Amino acid sequence: MDQFKQLCHKNGYNEFQRKEYTDETTIRRFLRAQRNDVGAAFRQFHECQKWRRAHDVRGFYEGLDVTAYDETRKMNPQWTGRRDREGRPVYVYQVREITKKKLDDYFKMLDTAPRPSSHLKPDVPIHILHFHALYENLLQFTFPLASELPRPDPEHEITASTHIVDISNVSVVQFWNIRKYLQDASRIGTEYYPETLARVFVVGAPAFFRSVWDAASQWFAPDTRSRISILASSKLKSSLLSQIDASDLPKEYGGELDWQWGDPPNLDSSTKELVDELYHKSERNEVFSKGPIIYEDGCIRLLGSVDGSPRRNSFCHNQHSS
Repeated sequence: MDQFKQLCHKNGYNEFQRKEYTDETTIRRFLRAQRNDVGAAFRQFHECQKWRRAHDVRGFYEGLDVTAYDETRKMNPQWTGRRDREGRPVYVYQVREITKKKLDDYFKMLDTAPRPSSHLKPDVPIHILHFHALYENLLQFTFPLASELPRPDPEHEITASTHIVDISNVSVVQFWNIRKYLQDASRIGTEYYPETLARVFVVGAPAFFRSVWDAASQWFAPDTRSRISILASSKLKSSLLSQIDASDLPKEYGGELDWQWGDPPNLDSSTKELVDELYHKSERNEVFSKGPIIYEDGCIRLLGSVDGSPRRNSFCHNQHSS
């Protein structure tokens, strides 16, 4: 850590803070990704910081249209609102839902959706910035929130998530049609957000999957590949329940949780108590707030924009202010 910080100072990183991703938690992720090779870790970190600043990733997240952000959420791994036995957030990705038609419609939506004024003509495909926005949510909302909840190792922050990747009923043609989108997502995670995946459980693998896995696995860093388990149907329930309590595992995968693909996070009572302000009343039930959110030091910030107007609501310890 000291060696890394010395390199930071030599290269103009003079402040270490979470919102700029120069904090010690972030540095540890890059060091782990490069197996404590300080030079390699700093080079990856430095390239990440240059890219983030060049494209104002933070500003993009904070100004992103709420509806467009939610459509991006629906095309990617979704947080169930629950955690595994170690306290890590559990995400589910149902790949069969990502068809070529849906992907084409999604790209068309992004082309016409409102954008932050600073990103009207980005020099990268707009969906790439939306991938980064999802990681902003992970690092600025989900992980800090999970870190405040009871868990076996409360001394360390939560910095990684557990994923259930469901590839049941996915054909070779469908996989081929969406492979570039999946590859882009994996590349961004590996290059810019290393060590944010703790475990990946691949379920429902069709017969052809083994033949494409060798190629698809190269999208991930070597250490990440070692954490990916392809579960046989006979071991699916027992394997998942060994890592996730039944009350926190969706019914579709052998648990008791009422949560389906596309649903907003279904928070447990402890989590909901911390962020109760994220709910608003509809005609029939409570609705979880959409769009960019930051959770920091017990405070919630609702960001993004709605109908072209910035959304800047803050709530701290149940004291409402806007």
